[in-house]
Amino acid sequence: MHMGQFVSAAFTALLVFAAFSSSSNYGLNSYSVGPAGTSNAHSTTYYTQSTGGEVSGNGTASAHDAGTSGGVQAEQLAVPQAPTVSNGSSAYYNHLLVTLSDNAGTNAYPADVSFSIGVSTVNCFTSACVSSGAVKFVQTGGSLGGSQFYQTYSAWGSGSGTSVVGLAPSTTYYVAVAAKQGTFTNTEYGASASAATASPSLTFSVTPNTLSFSSLLPGTTFTSGTVTFSLATNAAYGANIYNAGQNGGLRSSLTNSTIPALSGNLASSSHGFGLQGLSVSQTSGGPLSIDSPYDGTGNTVGTESTGYAPTFTTPAAVTGGSATLKMQAKAAGNDPASGDYGEVITFLAAASF
Repeated sequence: MHMGQFVSAAFTALLVFAAFSSSSNYGLNSYSVGPAGTSNAHSTTYYTQSTGGEVSGNGTASAHDAGTSGGVQAEQLAVPQAPTVSNGSSAYYNHLLVTLSDNAGTNAYPADVSFSIGVSTVNCFTSACVSSGAVKFVQTGGSLGGSQFYQTYSAWGSGSGTSVVGLAPSTTYYVAVAAKQGTFTNTEYGASASAATASPSLTFSVTPNTLSFSSLLPGTTFTSGTVTFSLATNAAYGANIYNAGQNGGLRSSLTNSTIPALSGNLASSSHGFGLQGLSVSQTSGGPLSIDSPYDGTGNTVGTESTGYAPTFTTPAAVTGGSATLKMQAKAAGNDPASGDYGEVITFLAAASF
């Protein structure tokens, strides 16, 4: 009998069961390492940024900073502080002045950071409010638009601020700021500040309401007392003080005669009547000026208007505006003598809002 050699082989299968790693204090949800995306991969429309082996979790925050967990946390900008919003001591009725915080100190921004200014009539700047259209965004020139617009701190006027225009009067506006640097560092809108636009205003007065000439002797120019005007307005495009006469000169009903209003030098005229501006001033704004032909000197006067002619003008809002004028008259030898020569002049102030 042939004796053969028997060879026996044993095969052992090893089974490995995955289990969460944990202790009494810590637990790992997963410790597998998968492929990580290419950093900053992009097409013409989208950018991606990813990291491998990290799980997004609770964020960290302080009074001015916010970040998520993981390696991208170091890239997060400080959330902008509330801006300063001014209505010009209740003078601005259609715009507000917004000055961004420069985040001085430990949270100072690099020079290449840009900012978006959000404006709303409700104090809500969450992502839901932004996406709903409740928030408008300041554009170039200060107007409001529906798309976020970013530019640098210096482009927003630095410490001088920027005007937000096209606003409604007597309305409270809330303003908040977001920041970004590069592609992946947009912050949320930070804390808001607010101010209310003023109501359009115009105040005007004339003192006194009557003037008189001491006499109207032929060939002699006589000067009246002084009329004083006060003017204040927050109208962005200024205001005018107008005059309009009733009779076209000094009229005598008893003699049915008129010493005519004219523009020119009474010294070289046989007779005439006119107005002459004397002075203008203002506390702020303006400036207030004397219009031609009422800006003459000596015996040079401007004629009263049969409609309404501008006598004093300011091109912008003015506070504490003051103006004065006088009237001059000269009778001719053939003007009938009478004690009832007179004129009614109406002064009117109008502003351009």
